[in-house]
Amino acid sequence: MSNSIELVAFDLGNVLCAVDERPVTIELASISGRSLEEVFETIFGRDRKALFEGGHITFAQHADQAITTLGLDLTLDEFTDLYNSVLIPSEDMFPLVSQITQRYRIALVSNTSEPHWKAAEKFLPFSSKLDPVIISCEVAAMKPDPAFYDSLLERSHVAAANTLFIDDLPANVEAALKMGFIGHQFLSRAELELYLADLGVI
Repeated sequence: MSNSIELVAFDLGNVLCAVDERPVTIELASISGRSLEEVFETIFGRDRKALFEGGHITFAQHADQAITTLGLDLTLDEFTDLYNSVLIPSEDMFPLVSQITQRYRIALVSNTSEPHWKAAEKFLPFSSKLDPVIISCEVAAMKPDPAFYDSLLERSHVAAANTLFIDDLPANVEAALKMGFIGHQFLSRAELELYLADLGVI
C-alpha cells in the first residue's frame, strides 16, 4: 500500500520509554520522612510538572522548590539523576523505529522536561535522526494545545496531512487529527507494527 507520509512523529513517555515514578517517590519519602502522597505531589504532581514542562519555570527552579519543601539533603545533580531514573527505555520499540528511519524522517513530540530529554537522547539509539525534536518546555506549549502542533509544522516543514503523529494519550491524538495530522494512539509495539504495516510504512 502506498502512502503520502513524509514524517513519523513519536511521543516519548509510554511510547519510546516507560515511566515509573513509584521507586523514586518511595525512596524520597523514606529519606524525608514525608508521606508518599506529599512527595509525589511535590515532585511529580500534574500541576507542578505543568509549570516546568510548559516552560513557565525552569527545571532547576522546580528542583530547588522540591528540595526545600521536602527538606532533602540533595544537590541539583543528585535530584536530577533521581528524577531521570523514572525513565525506562522501551528497547523492544527500538528496532521498529530504526526500521522506519530507513524510509522516513522521524521526530520527537513530547510533553517533557529538559533533563528527561537529555537523558532520553543518550539511550535512544536513533536520537541523532530525530528531526525536529519538539519538547514542551522549549516551545512553551503542551499537547493538546494547538500551539504545540504548530511548532511541529513550523520546524518540520512537513504538512500535517503528510505527518503520522503517534501518542499514547487519546486527547493528544484527537487534537492531532483535528489539525489534519494522521493520528494514532499507541497501545503496544505489536499493535503499532500491525497498524504501520497496514498503512504501508513498514
